[in-house]
Amino acid sequence: MAQPIAAPAKSRWQAVGGREGGTITSLAFSPSFEADRLVFAASLAGLHRSTDGGATWASAGAGLRSPFIEAVALSPAFAADRTVFVGTRNAGLWTSTDAGSTWIEQEFWGARQSITAITPSPDFAQDGVVFAGTEGGGVYRSENRGKTWSASNFGILDLTIVGIVASPAFAKDQTAFVATPTGVYRSPNGGKAWRDASKGLDDIAVQCLAVSPAFEGDRTLFVGTEEHGVYVSTDRGAHWQPSNAGLADLCVTALAVSPRFAEDRTVLAGTASGIFVSRDGGANWQATSGEPSAVLALALGPGREALAGCANLGVFRSEDGGASWAESNRGLMARLLVALVASPDFARDHTLFSASLDDGLARSTDGGATWEPINEGVESPQVPALVASPAFAEDRTLFAGTGSGIVKSQNGGDAWEPASKGLDGVEVRCLAISPSYGSDGCILAGGSESRLFLSKDRGSTWAPIPSPSASEEVVWVGFSSTFAEDGTLFVGTSREATGEQQGMISVWRSGDEGKRWIHMLGHQTASRWVTVAIPAGYNEGRSIFIGVDNQVFRPPLSFETGTRTRTRYIWAAERVAKPTQALVALVASPEFGRDRTLFAASSDGIYRSTTGALSWKPIVDGLDIRSTVALVIAPAGAEGQAVFAASLGGKIWRLVGEGK
Repeated sequence: MAQPIAAPAKSRWQAVGGREGGTITSLAFSPSFEADRLVFAASLAGLHRSTDGGATWASAGAGLRSPFIEAVALSPAFAADRTVFVGTRNAGLWTSTDAGSTWIEQEFWGARQSITAITPSPDFAQDGVVFAGTEGGGVYRSENRGKTWSASNFGILDLTIVGIVASPAFAKDQTAFVATPTGVYRSPNGGKAWRDASKGLDDIAVQCLAVSPAFEGDRTLFVGTEEHGVYVSTDRGAHWQPSNAGLADLCVTALAVSPRFAEDRTVLAGTASGIFVSRDGGANWQATSGEPSAVLALALGPGREALAGCANLGVFRSEDGGASWAESNRGLMARLLVALVASPDFARDHTLFSASLDDGLARSTDGGATWEPINEGVESPQVPALVASPAFAEDRTLFAGTGSGIVKSQNGGDAWEPASKGLDGVEVRCLAISPSYGSDGCILAGGSESRLFLSKDRGSTWAPIPSPSASEEVVWVGFSSTFAEDGTLFVGTSREATGEQQGMISVWRSGDEGKRWIHMLGHQTASRWVTVAIPAGYNEGRSIFIGVDNQVFRPPLSFETGTRTRTRYIWAAERVAKPTQALVALVASPEFGRDRTLFAASSDGIYRSTTGALSWKPIVDGLDIRSTVALVIAPAGAEGQAVFAASLGGKIWRLVGEGK
């Protein structure tokens, strides 16, 4: 049962639901799978771990700097050293020595790389060698279990790596292979130098690479290509031949070879349309049963187990060596949810809405327990912004910002129609709706190329308004809580760091509906995001709270100085979270003038202030996934206010307590 905002210290979070599934980029079975049943799944919303062979899942990425995981690999000596490697997008490579419970970032001596592939040496327990492939930086090599790395690209002409494999007899033959979009390279000396091994792959785009576990004897390798199916080499990569009999889809995005390949000759190929299996070493292929599609990752276990990772659909599992597949997403929430909106009529309709960057819009009519997609009329699956009309109970109106403009629903999300007249094809990244929308019909949109647009006719048409800074990205927009009286708009912008200047987050204010802007706050940071809370009807719209990095900036009692033409804002700042954390959401109680309450969500927990941002306390009890992406306060009638949070991957939480 929901409690008022001024809940006691015993408040805790209760998981209420969410949408299972998501985009899975990499899979790894434990080398000691028959004993521990461990499997890891990398996704664009964190790392996930299963202790029952992929039947159920839980988050395992707490502490990782980036949620965008591109690759996961386990030490061949995992039973003894418990070592896991993950590669992230734009945040480098991380290792865990406790099976994924805690993580340490590895130093690449430069900018954080996007890691696309990781392969430990089969003799890792003795030689400590690990290879990491990057997007644009080539191959990195470590000889001390990942503690230090050095580039190892001699002979490689294409530095975008899509796959790395090592010979199972690496301790003896020192042979490794890397795949790039333009070909394959072989190293005969442990990855210190590379030679082209692409004869037969001329002008063919390579997407993935796999090696036979019996490579020492059969010398067999497989590559999957963008348009030409599977190619096989049986001479250590010296020559390649197509092998596509029965392969109905020639865009091969993932490959897996059975650990018992010498006996069962099993290979799996993942494509956009499904999974194909070969029982004769890749000579002939058959479609499998089940409904996996857009396959991005495949893995075969030591027995008959197999797993497939798909775009948006999560994990599929096979118990018969890949012949048939069934969805296996229990507990796995890996969706790129970025916005959570409560119906203004929540006390009656119990409705929440979500927006994501991978599968569009969804709706819950039972307080977040179950969800349904609501994308009829929405062309783009990338929806970074969503707002509801303050008069939703009467007009049932929602607006969503997409990669191709704005869509509008007037039936609570059942169907959507374009509402982009005047937007000129701008990608809309942030939206705000006037508190007095019912009477003034105003909506503010921020988009690509530092563009700002204002609609005064309920989204029927949009007019450009000047941006406060043409060179900075618009990352947040908002209305004053008293916009009907003061015509005040706010905009947050991000300036990217360059060699000549530091990155900066700025917040701007206009008192004339965007004609002129005053710079309110500038904070130097490498972060690109800002979150802002403007309490409803408090202090005539002059009160504003700004979250950047791990701090909340608040205005003192008199925070404006200057003249009619020149204004200077003075701020006080309170550190909310640890220096390594970042604030991603900041919301104020609808009764802020009375209870002085705000909530702040961070990458490692949620905080509450009941002192108007003067002090903060963590409220994390029950929150087993602390990385939070969205917060919302819903009106709950006689029950007061209901506070909801969405954690990384899309799990939904509700704050509950013990008394009023």
